[in-house]
Amino acid sequence: MRNTYLMVNFEITLQEIQSWLSMAGYKMDDASLFRALLFPESLDTDQQTELSWIILHRYEDVFFQTNRNWTDPEHPATTNTVHQLLLHMMNSRTLNGEDNTKLDLYLLLQQDRQADTPLYPTTSSV
Repeated sequence: MRNTYLMVNFEITLQEIQSWLSMAGYKMDDASLFRALLFPESLDTDQQTELSWIILHRYEDVFFQTNRNWTDPEHPATTNTVHQLLLHMMNSRTLNGEDNTKLDLYLLLQQDRQADTPLYPTTSSV
């Protein structure tokens, strides 16, 4: 998990991972990808196998390099609210553990759903 956090924090954004996987034929909506990155053990065995298959067969060489942005501060995906939420929750998981992170995420998303202008509308099913 730590490696995923570092990768998402320094090399590639949530949307770019989504694009990378889509190019490899594995489409995931925002909520599913968010959940897979934050809680990878929650994936069923078939999903774990399929994602491992993509990585093991070196799709990352082409697709990852194409989609990474080196967290260019001018790149719009870097400041995307869902990407920033993922970084925050991954950091929280590292510092506070999975159970506390799930609770924090639940409370945050509940508040967001009640807001006049939600920041994370695509993650409502996380």
